[in-house]
Amino acid sequence: MAETFNLAVCPHFLMELHVSLCAAVPSAAWVEYIPQLDAVADSRMAIDDGHAVAPDTAGLGIQWRWDEIRRRARAADTIT
Repeated sequence: MAETFNLAVCPHFLMELHVSLCAAVPSAAWVEYIPQLDAVADSRMAIDDGHAVAPDTAGLGIQWRWDEIRRRARAADTIT
């Protein structure tokens, strides 16, 4: 729909997921990078010559660090 109206696609959050979306549409302008997710994910968005590269693996492209997510969830529970 964005292409129909000559609008750029610029998704927000979960860059590993959105790089595949942007690779599939001609009107993609950029993919957001959120370094705060580095602490809870082992996957990284690949960059080649200044361009994001869609992963060639099955799935969403995100390898979560579930141990760190559980640790942070427990830490948040103790704050409230």
